[in-house]
Amino acid sequence: MRVSSLLKEESILIAAPGFDKAALLETMIARMCAQRGVRDYKPFLAKILEREKGISTTLDTGLSLPHARVEELSDILAGLVLLPQGLDDAQQPELKIRVIFLFFSPNKSEFFATHLQILRAVSSLFAPSVIERLTEAATPAQALEMIRALD
Repeated sequence: MRVSSLLKEESILIAAPGFDKAALLETMIARMCAQRGVRDYKPFLAKILEREKGISTTLDTGLSLPHARVEELSDILAGLVLLPQGLDDAQQPELKIRVIFLFFSPNKSEFFATHLQILRAVSSLFAPSVIERLTEAATPAQALEMIRALD
């Protein structure tokens, strides 16, 4: 599974300071859905926010990995948020989120293995040294090139 194959420049956001995680997730989900032609992003946002209320998806590396399986898709939908300034995780205040890799997969049995492969690939690719380099990217294009080189 190549993580870079799930992303495009338009699906990468370099976040300005001042946003909280919920606002960043909403912004990114709205953007991702619009790019895919999905008119109503609210069900996607509701799924992610519901999941985020439970177990935190933030790893001690600074990677947050919100994900959900949804009925409305026929293929993977992914986005990346880079947080150069870091963001406190409300559920784990001792952690700083530096990168959010957000994805949705179809809620179909044939996509379950793919969903797990994405989780595994993303969590192993985004090591602390990679996260540090990514958060220094000046543009989404530069970030995507870094990911392609490491993938």
